[in-house]
Amino acid sequence: MATGFAFDLGNLIVGMVMPFFAMVGSFVGLVITVIMNPVLYHYRLLYTWKPGQSTVETLFNNNVDFYFSFCIGLSLAVAIIGIASVIRSRSRRPEMTPGQKKEAEIPASRGDIPNWLFLSCYFVTTITYILVSGWLIDWHKGVMIVLLFFGFLYTPLVSYVTARLEGLAGQVVEVPYIREMSLILSGYTGLAVWFIPTPMANYGAQTVFYKTAELTGTSFHSIWKVDILLFPIILIATIGFSSFIFSLAEIPSAAYPYTMEIWEFNAKNSALIYSSTLGYYSPFSEALRLTYIAIGTVAGLVGFGVCAFFSAPTTFFYGVVRGFNQTIPHTVLPQFIGAMLGQFVFRKKFGENWMRYIIVVSSGYFVGCGLITMLCVGVVFLSKSSSALPY
Repeated sequence: MATGFAFDLGNLIVGMVMPFFAMVGSFVGLVITVIMNPVLYHYRLLYTWKPGQSTVETLFNNNVDFYFSFCIGLSLAVAIIGIASVIRSRSRRPEMTPGQKKEAEIPASRGDIPNWLFLSCYFVTTITYILVSGWLIDWHKGVMIVLLFFGFLYTPLVSYVTARLEGLAGQVVEVPYIREMSLILSGYTGLAVWFIPTPMANYGAQTVFYKTAELTGTSFHSIWKVDILLFPIILIATIGFSSFIFSLAEIPSAAYPYTMEIWEFNAKNSALIYSSTLGYYSPFSEALRLTYIAIGTVAGLVGFGVCAFFSAPTTFFYGVVRGFNQTIPHTVLPQFIGAMLGQFVFRKKFGENWMRYIIVVSSGYFVGCGLITMLCVGVVFLSKSSSALPY
C-alpha cells in the first residue's frame, strides 16, 4: 500500500512539473483508446482479447491484433513531422546580425574538443562495433550493409535532426522499428542477429543535458572526467549486484512480484520480434500489417494538422500520441490529476513562483524516495541472503 501511494504521489508531482498540455494530451489519448477498444472489438479487429484477461494479457493481445502496426504508423508520422519541422526551420532561418553572431559563439570555457578528435573517436568506435558484429554473425553480407547504414548514415542524420528539434519543440526523432525492419530485410536467418552490438544511437537527445551544463557554467571536461571515473565502478557493481540478485531466488518467482507480472509481457514482446528472422511464419508476420501502419501514419499527420489549424500547442499532440493505447492508465490518470491541480489550484495560489516551488519539491521528493528505496532494498537483500546463501 505504501509503495502504491508513493507511486501515485510521484506521478501527481510529475504531472505538475511536466508541460500542462502534454499531460492533457496524454489523458485525451487514453480516453480515445478507451472509446476505440470496444469499437475495435465489436468489428473483430481485437479478436484475441477475452473477458476476464489481466492488464498485461490485454495489452499484449491488443498489441498483436491492432496496436503494434497502428502505433508504428503513429510513430512514423511523428518522425515525418519532426524532420519536416527541422527542414522548414532551416529554410526560414533569418540572417543573424553581428551582435547575434557574437552571442552565438561557443564560450571558450565550455570545454569543447576539436572536431577532428571527436570525429576520429566516432569513426574508430563505429568501425569497432561493425567489425565485432561482423565476426559474431560470420560476416553476413546483408547485415554488414545494415551496420554500415546505421553507423555512418542513420546515426549522424537522426542525431542532427533530434538536436535541432529539441530546440524547436523539445522532442526526440525516432524512426519506429527501423532496426528491426532493417535486420529482417537483411536476409539473415537465426536469432543471433538480435544480440549483436549495433552501432545505432541518437546522440541528439543529449543536447538538452549539455546545454544545461553550459547554462550552469559546468565545464564539459568535468562531465567527462566523472564519466571516466564512474564507468568502471558502475560496470563492476552491476556485474556484482546482478549475480547476487540472481543467486537469491529464481527470476521470475514470487520473490520478485513486479517481475512476476511484467516478465511474461516483455518476453512475449521480445519473442514477437525475434521470431521474424527464423525463416518461417511467425507471430510477427501476424502482428505487422501494412494497412494498419498506413492508417496510423495518416491519422497522426491529420491529427497534427488539426492541432496546427486550431493553433493547439505542439506538446498537446505529442501527449496524445504518448497516451495512446499502450500507456497503462495507472500512470496517466494521476499525472493528469496533478497537472490539473497545478494549473488551476496551486498556480492561482502561488502565482508565477509556483513552477520554482514545484521543481524544488519534486527534486526533494524523488531524491528522498530514491534514498528510502535503496535503504529498503538493502534491508531486503540482507534478509534474503541470510537464508538463501550457504554462509
